[in-house]
Amino acid sequence: MRMKRLLGIVTLSASGFIDSNGNFDLKASAAQAASAQQAAASGNLTQEQERGLTKEQKEALEKQSKENAAAMAKNKALNDAFNAGKEAMTAKNYDAAVENFQKGAEIDPNQNVIWANLGDAYSEQAKTKTGADQQAALDKATESYAKAIALKPDNPAYHNNYALTLARAKKFDEAQAELNKAAQLDPPNAGRYYYNLGALYVNGGQSAPAEEAFKKAIEANPDYADAQYQYATALSAKLAIGADGKMVAPPGMKEALEKYLALAPTGQYADAAKALLEQLGATVQTTYQNPDAKKKAPPKTK
Repeated sequence: MRMKRLLGIVTLSASGFIDSNGNFDLKASAAQAASAQQAAASGNLTQEQERGLTKEQKEALEKQSKENAAAMAKNKALNDAFNAGKEAMTAKNYDAAVENFQKGAEIDPNQNVIWANLGDAYSEQAKTKTGADQQAALDKATESYAKAIALKPDNPAYHNNYALTLARAKKFDEAQAELNKAAQLDPPNAGRYYYNLGALYVNGGQSAPAEEAFKKAIEANPDYADAQYQYATALSAKLAIGADGKMVAPPGMKEALEKYLALAPTGQYADAAKALLEQLGATVQTTYQNPDAKKKAPPKTK
């Protein structure tokens, strides 16, 4: 019986065996071939199996064993770095998270999950910094997300997180493109992606694009209550005063408020929605209003 090595797999010739009666036994040949192949792969050859190997085959198996050991060591180091990074993120130790995920990326730069988590770590780290240091962290975050997407372009979460970081860096056009991509990849959650974009526009003081984003959110999911309310508040920038001195709502605002209350009658924006509806069509308030009165909180990304 002779064995040869092909692409790292030990194979056997199909010559078969002759039993004690001189009959050809293909079944026995296949069984022994499988046994030797499994043993060679694990590096646990019996003396009998080892005697059947040539010098070249033994050298090939030794090389394969060393390569397997190196691969196992690499995987352990990668897993250790990743787990340490996740633990640091949980503890909100973003500097340590960045350090460990960066270590993982250096061990194996082809792991999209490592790059995505590194982007998350840099993004959170940026929130703890100001000025040039904050911008540097945001730049590192966008770079990491871009690498994750290059490795796995069909992951909507990567596009979403990348977009949120781009928006924080005031790159709104790029952010919108990424959220559009996320929505295309994940239609059931498209409303959430557009809502996130709208929230970022609101927080950036851009009411017109915020209105468009929230409109897309409710077009994707008409039952998205918070998106209905935020769309209405975005439209409030277009409120006008009629000749009779009464407030005139732009098209869609009243309907969005009513839809929100129908979906979330006791929701976090219910009182504010009711107040807005009462104001629509009412005479403009000219009496004193307390400037310290509680204002509605800006929307948060989800």
